[in-house]
Amino acid sequence: MSVTIEQLADEMYEAVKEANGVKKLKPGEVMKAAQQKHGDGEVSKKDCKAALKLLIDSGRCVYEYFGGTFIGIPRVEAAANE
Repeated sequence: MSVTIEQLADEMYEAVKEANGVKKLKPGEVMKAAQQKHGDGEVSKKDCKAALKLLIDSGRCVYEYFGGTFIGIPRVEAAANE
């Protein structure tokens, strides 16, 4: 079974979304979790980096800096009329 970069990105997004507000995840933790989920050799580090880049470039996730680099969900600014 081959995993596409888009599928990997979706799985990473769900992991970050679940941890949002509970724990800050480092990029390496997100990639390692994806690799462990699919077993040895199924997903390469290169594929994980590409999926993470896809999430950041698409705006679904952002880098957060707080004593280190973490992956998070972009904050939605509240508008007065919403």
